[in-house]
This record gives sequence, C-alpha cells and structure tokens, in this order.
Amino acid sequence: MGSLHGLLSFCFVLVLVLSSNHLTAKAHNKSTNQIKVEADFKIIAELAGKNSIPNADFKGLAKLALTKAISNGNGICQRVNSLLLKSSDMYTTRSLTGCSTNYKDAVGLINKSLAALDAKKYGDAKTCITDALANSTKCEDRFEELLQRNSPFTFMKAKFGLLCLTGLKHINLLVQKERLITEGCSQTLDKELCISTVGFFLENKGLGLHGLAKLAVEKALQDGTRIHNHISVLLKTTSDKCVLKKLKSCSAFYLTAIGKIKASLPALDCNRYGDASTWVGAAIGSAETCEGVFAGKSNKISPLTPMKIEFSKQVSISLVVIKKLAGN
Repeated sequence: MGSLHGLLSFCFVLVLVLSSNHLTAKAHNKSTNQIKVEADFKIIAELAGKNSIPNADFKGLAKLALTKAISNGNGICQRVNSLLLKSSDMYTTRSLTGCSTNYKDAVGLINKSLAALDAKKYGDAKTCITDALANSTKCEDRFEELLQRNSPFTFMKAKFGLLCLTGLKHINLLVQKERLITEGCSQTLDKELCISTVGFFLENKGLGLHGLAKLAVEKALQDGTRIHNHISVLLKTTSDKCVLKKLKSCSAFYLTAIGKIKASLPALDCNRYGDASTWVGAAIGSAETCEGVFAGKSNKISPLTPMKIEFSKQVSISLVVIKKLAGN
C-alpha cells in the first residue's frame, strides 16, 4: 500500500510537471491544455507504473568501472616496462614493446571515453572502449604469434576487459533510460522541463515530497550563488565600461534572486507553501531582468545565459514540487 501511495504521488507530481508552463505563461486555453495534460499524464503514468525507468546512476557506475580500467591499464604498463628492463630475448622484447604501446593507447582511449560520456556523446564513448579492448587483445595476439604462448598479463588483461565491458553495459543502460524518458516526454507541454524533473525525481526517489522540495530549492540557491560569484569574477577581469555597467546591474539582480530563494526555505519549513512558491517564482524574474539588461536593443546574448538556463530549470523544478505540496 505504501509503494502504491508513493507511485500515485510520483505520478501526480508529473501532472504538474507536464502543465508547468502554467507557472510562467499568462495566457492559455485552459480546457485545451487540460485535455493535453491528461493525455501527457497517461503516457508518463504508464511508464512509471511499469517501473520502466530505473533510478540507478548508470553514468556514475560507468565512470567508476572505466576509472578502475584506467588504473588497471596503467598497472599493466608498469608491469610491461619492468619486464622490458630484464628482457634479453629479441622476440620477447618485441612483444613487450608492442604491448607497452597497446596498453598506453588503450588507457588513452578510456580517458577519451570518459570525456565523451560527460559530453553525452555515448556513441563515441562506446567506440573508444571497444577500441581499447581491441588494443589489449593485440598484446595477447603478439605473444601468441611470436612466442606461441600467453602473455604474462593474461589475468590482468581479463580484469581490464571485464571493467571495460562493465562500463559499456552501464552506458547502454544509460542510453536506454534516457530514451525512455525522452520518448515519454516527447508529446508533453514542456519537454525539457519534463525530462529534467523526471530525472530529478528518479535521482532522489527515496525522499518525500517535502524533502524533494527542500533539495530542489537548495540546488536553485547553489546555482544562483554560483552565477553571482561568476559575475564577481567578471567584474574584476572586464575592462569594457558598458559591459561592466551591465554586470553590476546583474550582480544586484542575482543578489535579489538569492535573497528570495533563501526566504523560501523557512517558509517551506513552516509549511507556508504559497509563500515559498511566491519567493521562488520571483527569483526567475530577477534572472530574466538581467538577461534583458544585456539584450537591450541589439538582442545580444548575456555571458551568463548558459548558467541562467540551468538556474531557471532548477527554479522551475522547485516550483513544481512546491505546487504539489500546496495541493496536498
């Protein structure tokens, strides 16, 4: 019964996610939107109800396996170099020299796969891992061809291969998870917010609604503080007087936004969800005002825009959860 209640709460919050454009837009056809929201809800509720979307941190698991593979590969390189110093046989030396190159290349490829994983270039990440595995096999083949025996690194190579395959498995699961969420949100009113909010709920599934709300607001506060700190750095390094003037204005706007988000936290603790929603919602206005200052008549993009997008997304997630709390 408890798990069913948790699922229903989760699904009901998703209804609010899917209708989140009501939080920021002022003019909508309510009856049309309501029909759309209900249709969207059925799609997401079905996904959630079938437990089709796992909440495992597949990216983190993949990075852990690949980081261990790098350590293992470096260990093999050290072992190869140690044996090279003692080698006097020509064929053994040739085999070891080849293996040294193979494993150095393999470690480099795993490092590239981690960078690709962080950039969400999953195809590139998988290609790098596959190529790294091929390099480790070349070492074994060289010993078999020149010396008709296994290399001294066979067992270490097996562990390296297992770690690489584990990384590949988790990347494939990550791709499947993201595809399920993207497909589930593809017909929603606000696709990006839907994807972000579903991800946030899955990552923090063990928290209650109040805990989720507080975590979301705290993350928004961190994002806003990060932007304000970045502005402080730009103020010290920018010489353009016009840009400086705009940065000073933005500094004040984000300081206001931070203050409003901070004010929402005690309101949340006292279950004053209407007040908390008002404070958090007002923070978006301050961020938008900063963007307007930079845009001016020329519609120039602010240097803060990428960070502001993430900030606004986190504030919107906060509003979704607080709205659900207010409706309970």
